[in-house]
This record gives sequence, structure tokens and C-alpha cells, in this order.
Amino acid sequence: MEKINIYVPDNVGRILENDASLFEIFKRDGRTVNKNRFLSMLITGFYGQYVKEYKQKYDAVKTEMVGVIKSAEKRDILADSILKNVILPEVPTRKGKNPKRLSLKPTKDTESLIIKIMTDLGDSDYISQYFCRLLMSYCDKPLNEREQIIFRDNYELLDEACKSNRPVAFTTIWNKSVVHEVIPYRVVVGQGEMFNYLICAETDDRSGEQVAKSYRLNRITNLNRSNRMGTISDDVKRHLDMMLHYGPQFAINDDEESCVRLTDYGEKSFSRIYYGRPCVDHVENREDGHYYYFKGSKDQIFFYFRRFGYDDAEVIAPESLRQKMISFHRDALSVYQQD
Repeated sequence: MEKINIYVPDNVGRILENDASLFEIFKRDGRTVNKNRFLSMLITGFYGQYVKEYKQKYDAVKTEMVGVIKSAEKRDILADSILKNVILPEVPTRKGKNPKRLSLKPTKDTESLIIKIMTDLGDSDYISQYFCRLLMSYCDKPLNEREQIIFRDNYELLDEACKSNRPVAFTTIWNKSVVHEVIPYRVVVGQGEMFNYLICAETDDRSGEQVAKSYRLNRITNLNRSNRMGTISDDVKRHLDMMLHYGPQFAINDDEESCVRLTDYGEKSFSRIYYGRPCVDHVENREDGHYYYFKGSKDQIFFYFRRFGYDDAEVIAPESLRQKMISFHRDALSVYQQD
């Protein structure tokens, strides 16, 4: 099949390009966005949902016409026309204002679906306009829902595994040589309702003990589900519940409290810097600063506060986290001191 040119509004084109990068749909070099693969994943993941949503609107319009138009055939034609020309967004043309051209090259994964769509459309619509409406509908959804669409097969398999307590095995896109065998607990949305995370129990290779782990949905690949049942220990389950409360993007495997001393300016920075901000348990205001106490992940605290000015935030406890922050700033300083 020949490639299909799809003309979309400029803002839709930007959202699609940004999503492909955020969801790390790259070519083999690990840097260049694979636009065709992303569009293929979007279409196969969203087509069924889009058809269902379209039919719901179509049926709603037809229902309103029952008492006005007696002919079922006329109701069908008018409902379709109202949907395309009134309810659904306007589709840009090649000569329209600021259209963004996308090229979709059919693959073995999408060819049969594209043929089905073309057959169903007949003479009622152009394939490029149909895909434009589909892409515009996709872009209207929140980021976390768009990620679920792109990785629909994995998302649904993991969701089912969580409900049935079935272990799964997978690799990640950044290290396909290591197989992770885990017991899924929840697939949840992270901070700011941006990305989806699988929080799960996994046996640590060094200690042999079960620990809580977190994996981003988009990075899970080569996913397989087991038929046997899995059991998560009470201690790990408690930590997984803490991750649900404090943030699923970072694993929690202990109950140790962390403390960070902030200056007045540090407090202002804490209020301004939203992304990645850990949940505060309580605050103690003293003469030498504001002591913030946390019960969440130490990794989250480290990655968040290392963005602060060197004298605006000081890790007080635990000592292991304090030494990690000291090493970070020491290493950063050594880079700038090199001749």
C-alpha cells in the first residue's frame, strides 16, 4: 500500500510529536523519534475506542431525530452529516491554514486495519480526513490516557494481571537483556496525572528478598503473563500502598524518615517547583531554618532537592541520603574545577 498523507492542525501535529518523544518511541539509535511507528501504535490502539465513541455520538443524534424525521435512512444520512459538519472539529485541507502534513506508511501491523477502514468508508469520506478526526480526538484526551492508548495491549494485560494476582515477566526498552519477573499490584497515574506506572513486587537478586518496584508503562516490553498465582508479602504490600499515597514513580522499601532544612528562599522554591515535589509529613520552624520531614522515597527527595541552590536546602537525615547529596555536589564542583 502507498503511504497516506494526513493534514492536521499545527497544534495537533505538535502534540503528536511531543507524545512520541515523551513516550520514547525512538528508532534504533535511541534518539530519533520513529514517527511512523508512533502513528501505527496510535491507530491500532485507538481505532476501536474511537469507533465506539463516534457511534455513541451518532446514536445520540439519531435518537433526537426520531420524533421529527420518520425515514430511518434520512435520519442516518442527516446524523452523519451533523456529526462531521457540526459536532466534530473541522478537518483542515491541504491548502488550509497552517496544516501539518503527516505521512503514514502502512505496515504489517496496520495494513489490514487500514483496508478495513477504507472499505467501511466507501465514498462517504476520505481516508486522510478520517484519520485526521481520529488524531484530533486522541489529542483531546489527557496525557495519561493517551499513553494508555499507545500501549493499550500492555496496559490491559497488566491491569488484568493486577486483578488476578498473576505474575508477569518483561524486559525494558533500555535493557532488553534483563528479564524482570514481578507480581503486579496496580497500574496507576503518577504525579500531575502525566505518566502511568506499574507498581509491583520483585525479588531482589542480591538479597533474595521481595521488594517494591516501579516501572513506567512505556518502558515495559516483551511482556508475558504467567498462569500461576503470585503472593505479595504484607510488608511489601504496605510499602506499595505508601507509594500509592506518596507517588508511584519512586519505590519505597523502608520506613525511615527523611529531614531537609530549608531557608526562607528554600521554602519559596519548594512552593514554586511543583514537578517531583515530595509529600510533606510535617514541618518544624526553628531559628536556623524550616525543618521539613518526609516519609516517602529517598530517591524522590534526592532528585527533587538537588535542583535547589546549594545553601537553600540541606539534607539533615538520614545520613546515607545526606552523604549522597554531598557526593553529588562534590562531583559537580570537581567538573567545574577541571582545567
